[in-house]
Amino acid sequence: MLAAAKNLANPVNVHLKMNTGMNRLGFMPDSYAKAYRELRALPQVGQISLLTHFANGEAQSAQVLPVAEQVRRFTLGAHDLVGERSLSNSAALLMHPHLACDWVRPGIMLYGASPGGKSAQEFGLQPAMTLRSEIIGLQKMAAGEAVGYGCRFIAPMPMLVGVVACGYADGYPRHAQDGTPVLVDGVRTRLVGRVSMDMLAVDLTPVAGARVGSEVLLWGRDLPIDEVAAAAGTIGYELMCAVAPRVRVMVD
Repeated sequence: MLAAAKNLANPVNVHLKMNTGMNRLGFMPDSYAKAYRELRALPQVGQISLLTHFANGEAQSAQVLPVAEQVRRFTLGAHDLVGERSLSNSAALLMHPHLACDWVRPGIMLYGASPGGKSAQEFGLQPAMTLRSEIIGLQKMAAGEAVGYGCRFIAPMPMLVGVVACGYADGYPRHAQDGTPVLVDGVRTRLVGRVSMDMLAVDLTPVAGARVGSEVLLWGRDLPIDEVAAAAGTIGYELMCAVAPRVRVMVD
């Protein structure tokens, strides 16, 4: 710290992190005060804020490392230190609002997705991202025919399938399973077959009048990203982060 500080022209404010059990980054509680004092002695350091990060903020209680235990460790390690506190990420803000301190660190909730515990709708969150495309082809499949790589989905009856211009190269999860929800012209239907690089297929059985050019909503206001993520065995944050640069961005 001393060597790096000498190169600073002006004082900088510092967030000093304590490792209260998540074991990613931060000083252990018993060495936290020492790190604080070393920083405080540097003329190049301005304000020092004290923070930690919860591993299980989305849970009201957890058998391993509950929020209360992390708070206890933080309190012991920082009890006599002067500085603003920061404890709460999105999960803690929504599930443990009484822990909000001087600083809060909302992340996933800013995008209208849930950090866990309840759905985004139950938390009153509104989605900030929509992923949409359109039907670019139609296939009339007979019973017993397959669609997509690996022939994962076999048509149980004659059915109309729509080919959608979106795939894993755009950020849609390749590991999404048959049945993952999709909206076509506002009607709820499902993914069928394995997602390809540039395309995926949807069941058009419930969508009267489906055609080339029909709008496809892959997630957004009427189809929560968390629901799509759950069907793909992941979380909404991963889907948001995976959207590729080639996807055209439109701001409402």
